Amino acid sequence: MTEKTPAELRTQRAQLIASTGLTEAVLRERAEAFQLYPEHMDAWTTVEGIDYLLDGAEKDTALSEAEALAGRWEEKYFEMVEKYTPLAVQAAVLREWLPVLRRAVEELPAKCRYHDDTTPHGTWREACCDSGVPARRRALAEQALNALDQTKETS
Repeated sequence: MTEKTPAELRTQRAQLIASTGLTEAVLRERAEAFQLYPEHMDAWTTVEGIDYLLDGAEKDTALSEAEALAGRWEEKYFEMVEKYTPLAVQAAVLREWLPVLRRAVEELPAKCRYHDDTTPHGTWREACCDSGVPARRRALAEQALNALDQTKETS
């Protein structure tokens, strides 16, 4: 696969149009009326493909710049929230959401359908088997919630 920069594509586009001996406007009019020689039609089709690629490249560049800017603003927002939100408010939010999280975790099965032990076997498995994954995740989530409860009680 050949990769070209937008500048190279623009140069190729200009060369294709010049090779026909016609202007871009004349090429467009004749292409719309199906009045081009086959070699000119091939050149025009290639020009349209280059235009499509250039439009996509410009949109991708603008989109990636916008996403980067949004990401920086989001980071700044969360930094400000963390910096200026009092610890008492953060603790209140945590106390409010812990019961909800506990209810969600309780919806997961407590043990595997096939095994009582859900510990991972080897380094590549998350649990005893595919059926044990939800039970293993429940156990880990309960450990995390208990740790949060302990930090809540000490503060």
